[in-house]
Amino acid sequence: MSPSGRDRLRRAAPYLVATAWMALGWAFLARGLDHPAVAYRPWAFANHAYSDLLAMTGDRYLNGGRPLPYLEDRIEYPVLLGAALWAPSFLPGGQAAHFGASVGLLWLCLMASVALLRRLPGASPWWLAGTPAIAYFGALNWDLLPIALLLAAVLAAERDRPAAAGAWAALGVSAKLWPVALLPAAIGEMAGQRRTGSLARAGATFLLVLLTVNLPVALAAPANWSWFWSFNGGRSAENSVWEVLRLSDPALLNALSGAFVAIASLAAALLAWRAAPQQRARAVRLGTALVLVTWVATNKVWSPQYALYAFAAGALVAAPRWLFVALVAISIVDYHLAFEVRSGRNLLWFFDGWYYAEEGVRTGVYAAFAAWTAIELAATGRGEAMEVAT
Repeated sequence: MSPSGRDRLRRAAPYLVATAWMALGWAFLARGLDHPAVAYRPWAFANHAYSDLLAMTGDRYLNGGRPLPYLEDRIEYPVLLGAALWAPSFLPGGQAAHFGASVGLLWLCLMASVALLRRLPGASPWWLAGTPAIAYFGALNWDLLPIALLLAAVLAAERDRPAAAGAWAALGVSAKLWPVALLPAAIGEMAGQRRTGSLARAGATFLLVLLTVNLPVALAAPANWSWFWSFNGGRSAENSVWEVLRLSDPALLNALSGAFVAIASLAAALLAWRAAPQQRARAVRLGTALVLVTWVATNKVWSPQYALYAFAAGALVAAPRWLFVALVAISIVDYHLAFEVRSGRNLLWFFDGWYYAEEGVRTGVYAAFAAWTAIELAATGRGEAMEVAT
């Protein structure tokens, strides 16, 4: 192969590998199309092949109906995910076409995510493109959409496009709440540079886009629009470390999880604010990763696909290989255990023993990731301190 051919193959490799993982996941999950409606969930759990894309469309659109999201259909996700769930229902071909279109959309989001990471100097696209978690979780839910929007916001912020960063972040929050993790470090960095104009433009655009997307739905169907908040606010501990600790009160869990996220957000903002000039972009990425990983680790509810946010965070900050290997291993184990205990086999000893132990190990891996990120983030201020000393 010529040098130019090798160079093209090297550039294409992350996209090809990510596509292969996504195709493998689609082929594995598409078997569920043979078990529609009520039969789907028991089959999916028993075969470790569950996808919200199939379960939620089977609940709503299997017989040709297409209730309007929020106006006629209560959905426990923000507005953009409601639209992503509903739009493919217009395609001919039933649930197979709907599932194929949804996976196609998520594949495009994955390709966009890899492309965005490649445009961020020092990022590691292979952290996202190379993980088998794509095969397991890429089509489990719609998380690749907010991940792509979050990465677009990070790139815009790094290229000093505050209005675009605010717009992308608002779209991300309107898909799932996780992309708000960018805001503390980004605000801290702009405040540290006294870039009040940039901060104002980013904030104004963020609010404008957020209101444009959400306000019409909130006014037309306030109870259904706010169901995302009330549903999640009232949930107890599910598959998280809090379940291992036997904590179940939603208000207490909201406070505990919120406290961890608040501490991580404050640290991200302060350390990005004091970062040395040449380290500011990295400080924003590290701060975003710190909030994201802390949030995922301490959230009262855990779903296996949350691992995708950890891999996106690792890609942003080019985290070390040992963390990648640890996250891959625990994510695969977590997937199979999570669905094994939901397979209806009534193995309570299995749940209480192996799964509780795995939840503890998983939390430990995420705590190690958060600790590494915090140490790296603290180090971004040392260059400035050395300059002052000299």
